[in-house]
Amino acid sequence: MTPFPSVRARFAATAVALVPLVAFGQISTAPPTALAADAPFTVAVNTSTIEAGPVYVADNGPLGAGFRVINGGVRNLSNDSAHAATNAETQFLLAGAPKVRILFTLAEGLYRIVARRSAGIRTLADLRGKKVTVPRDTSAHYFLVRMLAGVNLAEADVTIVDLPRGEMAAGVVMGAADAISMWEPEAELAVESLGPDAIVFQENARYRELFSLYTTTDVLGDRRRRRELVEFVRAVLVAVGDLKASPSDHFPLIARTIKQPVDRVARSWPHHAFPVAVPADMLDVMVEEERWVARKQGRQPRSRAALASTFDHSVLEEARP
Repeated sequence: MTPFPSVRARFAATAVALVPLVAFGQISTAPPTALAADAPFTVAVNTSTIEAGPVYVADNGPLGAGFRVINGGVRNLSNDSAHAATNAETQFLLAGAPKVRILFTLAEGLYRIVARRSAGIRTLADLRGKKVTVPRDTSAHYFLVRMLAGVNLAEADVTIVDLPRGEMAAGVVMGAADAISMWEPEAELAVESLGPDAIVFQENARYRELFSLYTTTDVLGDRRRRRELVEFVRAVLVAVGDLKASPSDHFPLIARTIKQPVDRVARSWPHHAFPVAVPADMLDVMVEEERWVARKQGRQPRSRAALASTFDHSVLEEARP
């Protein structure tokens, strides 16, 4: 049985009500509150992402008592509402917080563009003049830009369609968009929902998300908080080892956390890698991406040296056995 009817019904019932809340891919929330001096070590994570799977596993493991996980990201570090955070490098570049430091890449998101064959799309170049749904100013947006550049297209050659993040796949099915550029598991949902009408474009040599762990110079300079940070990273290292050894054992936990079916998490899993390292080309990627971010923000891009100064390798070195 085709999954189209249920997806269509869900999209039709919610799209009109939700679109105004997510202009430019951002959901309005109240500013988080700065942590008290005696607060437990707090890690801000987007709890809808598979990339943060190792954090969920660590949080539910024997070492999880040493920290707490909240929903959020790298912007929580700017106002001291977290001691560490995860996010794609894109959000780090957009935030531009001087005291934030990159520790390592926890996960790589191996993104896909999923399009409708019935929209006349057979090659990536066929996206010219088409409607693409993507959360603006995100790693998925930058992935789209990089993929288009590979076939000599610019962002202006497509029409960006703003849809709720949980309804983007449905929007492609319904015809509100012709293609989707999005992280998992929404990309997988698009593949499932479109069935044989789906065509997938994936060239991660052009770009893959660098979902990284960040902290602040304040934490690094505080003996207690630095020790807690190192202990958290050790817990994550153990969790990554467990996930690599037997990922399916942890799919139910990840699925519960991100509120997705276990089978969809399983099918999305191969589109991730977990290096727990600073990739050799990470600075190169960020220098190029910073130019795109700077144009978006109407400012001059930071220099290679300035970006290089935001890396701190010492915590991972200390945490490794």
